[in-house]
Amino acid sequence: KSGFSLVMNHPACVNEITLSLNNKNARTKALVLELLAAVCLVRGGHDIILAAFDNFKEVCGEKNRFEKLMEYFRNEDTNIDFMVACMQFINIVVHSVENMNFRVFLQYEFTHLGLDHYLEVGDPAPP
Repeated sequence: KSGFSLVMNHPACVNEITLSLNNKNARTKALVLELLAAVCLVRGGHDIILAAFDNFKEVCGEKNRFEKLMEYFRNEDTNIDFMVACMQFINIVVHSVENMNFRVFLQYEFTHLGLDHYLEVGDPAPP
């Protein structure tokens, strides 16, 4: 509990954890997503997570937020643990928001990145 509190209160900690998604190991990426999902569920955590992915976008040169996450999701389709962690994270990020308009906006971000297409067709290439 105290460790989690330290993570939540350190301004750059969640950013660094999020950048760990660039690790080649799928298990590491799954653990990172599980931790980020837990942060997202704590009061104020959702904003911290979105800010961390905005930072990730900037540092990694993404055009859209969550771009690399979706790329990893499409390419790690043999690692069930990672895929489950990724879907759980996405569900928590999208559905832990009370504002319906913002929820729709977050859903659109993932739709725009090809999540719906991938889940329906199983084709790793975005539309």
